[in-house]
Amino acid sequence: MKSISLLVLLLVSIGCKKEHSVFEIKTRFVKKNIVDELKQLQFKDAAYYGLLYKDEKYEVWKSCSGEWGGTIYFKNRKSSLIYYAIATCPVSVNKINGKYYISNSLDHLWGNSYILEISNPESMKLTEKIPLNLPGIITRQYEAQSDQGTKKLVDSSGVIITASFVYNQKLYSVLSSHDGKETTISELKDKKFKTILKLPEKLFYSEPIIVRKADNNLSLYFQNPKSGLLHIQDNKIELLYYQK
Repeated sequence: MKSISLLVLLLVSIGCKKEHSVFEIKTRFVKKNIVDELKQLQFKDAAYYGLLYKDEKYEVWKSCSGEWGGTIYFKNRKSSLIYYAIATCPVSVNKINGKYYISNSLDHLWGNSYILEISNPESMKLTEKIPLNLPGIITRQYEAQSDQGTKKLVDSSGVIITASFVYNQKLYSVLSSHDGKETTISELKDKKFKTILKLPEKLFYSEPIIVRKADNNLSLYFQNPKSGLLHIQDNKIELLYYQK
């Protein structure tokens, strides 16, 4: 009888054990001015014009016309052929096991976000040019009208994907709720966004400045209403607030 009681207690103890968190988060406050920090950053002109990603075979570009549509472009670096498909509007491109994952968001009305999987970019339709993606330049006439070669994995309203990244061959996204309540780190799992970590508060009320060094290393600078930096490298997350 005692053995049975001990076994029950052991099982209850195991069941109540807190689940190990995937991510480690630290918060720091520094007496610096974020503007001084941003001045030291070196931005690549190509990224400003719409280049999101490149590997040994492709350059991946975007264009966005808001509620009128958006497009993802894959330019073969050897043949210079350009393949494109509907994507409204691309914010991140990541690669896992040879497949490309395009994270898209549109901050219109209630907001909408979805992720596309592209196994073979050259199964998409061909186009002749990639339009400049600059404020004031109308790209509406060039936006793709076909989703050929793409597969939608998740589609969710009321959230905005700020950026996506890879850790342990899994795709994670930094999500902001459109109602202004929270920012989370969420995993793409079973065609849904599964919340893995809730950050202390909603961080992004406007589009952050994103510096991406690798699929698993990115920094997001925000300035409204607070000034700070969200840095992600593998499963280490640092939330840095500027106090000057």
